[in-house]
Amino acid sequence: MNKFRNLIIILGFAAILCMPPVLGKLSSVLGISLSGVTESTEPPKLSTQGLMDGSLQSSLDSYVSQELWGRDLMIKLRNQAIFSIFNVSPNENIVIGKNKDLFEDEYISKWEKVYPPAEEAYVRELCDDLTYIRDRLSEKGKEFYVFITPTKVRYYEEDVPDKYRKGAAFSDMPGNYEIFRDVLSEYDLKVYDSISYIDTIKEGFPYRLYQRTGTHWSWPLAITVVTDLASWLDAESSFSFAKGSAEFSEVPEPMYPDADIFDSLNLFEAPYDAPYYQALFTCEPHEGQRPNLFCRGGSFMGQSLTTLINSGYFNEYTYVENTNIFRNSLTSFETFSDYAQMDLKAELEKADIVIFEVNEAHIPTMGFGIIEYIMDNPEVLD
Repeated sequence: MNKFRNLIIILGFAAILCMPPVLGKLSSVLGISLSGVTESTEPPKLSTQGLMDGSLQSSLDSYVSQELWGRDLMIKLRNQAIFSIFNVSPNENIVIGKNKDLFEDEYISKWEKVYPPAEEAYVRELCDDLTYIRDRLSEKGKEFYVFITPTKVRYYEEDVPDKYRKGAAFSDMPGNYEIFRDVLSEYDLKVYDSISYIDTIKEGFPYRLYQRTGTHWSWPLAITVVTDLASWLDAESSFSFAKGSAEFSEVPEPMYPDADIFDSLNLFEAPYDAPYYQALFTCEPHEGQRPNLFCRGGSFMGQSLTTLINSGYFNEYTYVENTNIFRNSLTSFETFSDYAQMDLKAELEKADIVIFEVNEAHIPTMGFGIIEYIMDNPEVLD
């Protein structure tokens, strides 16, 4: 009996030891990988000092955790079980709302005012700075526009879990967008407010405004906004912007970024919000001189301004999204951590049109530091 028990224990340990290479091989055969940012860990360097002070053991533990055979498969198995059995998000930054509508926690917290909205004094100072930048650019014959984009929560608040409203400490205050909109009305800045436009078309819009599996607007909404943006620029700009039109067709799988936050959950199941749509944007022939563009903003530009760029609305461009810089080829880019790295003075000098995009959730940090950099270094506008 004891021999049989010992044999079972030995076989059990052997099975455990064999699991990583077996799962690693299975992951390779199935082509399983994780979405999102994955940190790579360097192999630990053997040293007497590291052994004595414990750093070697710590480094070895981190290396084995990151490089363990079958790690991707085990993570996906765990995540799928948590998601399917307990209806809980395996990613702490992603919230599973009602109707399986996915949201980023940050956007919910800002919309429901768990965090305090921007103060009016700050927004007024922001508009003063934008006016200063506009005026300095205008002195050199350049045009400056502000482009406002919405969050998903604005249009699908009914799917937000109720607990967020119970934790809203600043529910009696106006939201970021409402404060910005009201203060902007006192300035003569040229602003394309996509929220105001969407509010006029959302009733009866034949497509979802945002896919349940994504954090960005759906392709039908994005390209509908782009079509209106082109007409608005044609009316406001000294340059001619061709009239655009769009057609949409169903596709069986999501078009990026329709399932961007779903993918970050790293599940086995496929995205569940079919039908998805692809968009075909066409425009009339461009007439007259095409302007050079410098634009700065976040990821909502990815479906909007890039559509105009790809459709030939601009001659040269510098497209700055988050920490990425694209110049005249959206297929190649460089990253930056400081505006001095991109020679902002030279970039603004060659631009004919400058656009700052801001998502309503990011109004308190609008421009990702570019406005503050310009105000601290006004010589870039000389």
